[in-house]
Amino acid sequence: MVETFPGNLASFTSDGLAYDAHGAHLVVSKASTGTRPYESGAFASTRSFAHGRFQAEIRAAPGSGVLTGFFLHRDAPRQEIDIEIAGEDPERMLVNVYFNPGDEGAALGFGYRGSPCRVDLGFEATKDFHLYAIDWRPGLITWSVDNRIVHERVSWDPTPIPHLPMQLHANLWVPRSEELAGHIQETALPAEATFRNISIHA
Repeated sequence: MVETFPGNLASFTSDGLAYDAHGAHLVVSKASTGTRPYESGAFASTRSFAHGRFQAEIRAAPGSGVLTGFFLHRDAPRQEIDIEIAGEDPERMLVNVYFNPGDEGAALGFGYRGSPCRVDLGFEATKDFHLYAIDWRPGLITWSVDNRIVHERVSWDPTPIPHLPMQLHANLWVPRSEELAGHIQETALPAEATFRNISIHA
């Protein structure tokens, strides 16, 4: 089944995802058919989690215009906790929180917000695997890289902390916004991100 979202120039297809002994490989390439110019891969947990530690060893995809994502997400109301790495800026990662108020099933149009922050990594995330983690607790989110805390958020600084169960996701996508990830370089495609040793401690 082909899936995507409005801000993505790529469709997620089964061809963009492969598994082997080395991990899960997400590959973005130029699409031969379809409504989007590119295709790529994504995967998600089948169940939702209410808090916990979520981690994976990731080697991010290189190249301008592509974004490797590892994040928690839900709809109705939309809430999200992000790790994203742009291929054109592999020495930093983008952390973000989205929060909409309401209980399960609410589809409110107010409160939708993001609070992005770029964190220096001290290495190039596209060159080798590193351990990335989101530790989500009531009133506190902690992001860690290689077991070192690199960023924290407490409630209302600057947004509320998501409070409803979310699924864990990973994807490789092509943002419509060049400000977010740069201009896509088709000569560098296909580009690949690899995830391994994913663990959830809920």
